[in-house]
Amino acid sequence: MKKITVFVLSIVALAGAASAQVVVPQKDFTNNCDNYKGQLITIKDVNLRPKQAVTAITVGAPATVTVGSGSTKNVVASCKVIKGQKSIDVDFPTDPNFAACFYITDALFSSLPIAQETIKSTIAFKGQKSTGFFITGLVK
Repeated sequence: MKKITVFVLSIVALAGAASAQVVVPQKDFTNNCDNYKGQLITIKDVNLRPKQAVTAITVGAPATVTVGSGSTKNVVASCKVIKGQKSIDVDFPTDPNFAACFYITDALFSSLPIAQETIKSTIAFKGQKSTGFFITGLVK
């Protein structure tokens, strides 16, 4: 019941924020993420990988993510998780080299089908590359 409630609330939040947000193509965001600094934006068809917590990224673009036992090449920044949030790996199929810190609330994270390696989703988020992006809603 808790997962259903969280899922419904996330959809309501996503729908409520739809009038104030911009739907951005993946490539536009990954090529110019600083143009969307602080704006609530939506991106379709990204891949979430909840089993792999992102621990560090490079600040420059394009970036190489260090995931679990992955490569540590060019790592210069840590993804510092805030209480009540989890880091989550977000892959952009149109630009697999793009990396940034993405955070999701514990409640939204627990609504994800964790058994799946990859979850194709539409996400709404805001933030900036230097401090990270906070996912405020998702549709699976």
